[in-house]
Amino acid sequence: MKDVTPKNFMCHTSSCCPAVLEKENDSYVIIGKKLTTEEQQQLSGRIAEDEYVVEVPKGMIDELIAANQK
Repeated sequence: MKDVTPKNFMCHTSSCCPAVLEKENDSYVIIGKKLTTEEQQQLSGRIAEDEYVVEVPKGMIDELIAANQK
């Protein structure tokens, strides 16, 4: 996997930070914070048994989108 996390969001002192990694099969792996039970309940019916929901800063995704549009 290739780390494609925008530089502004990379951790320099810890290994516990949000991250985006690109896999060879044209998919992404997202590392983020777990949603609360209440937040997950708001997504009832949208999360399959084999899926997890995580939260990452909006700016991280915005930077990835901008970088891919160049």
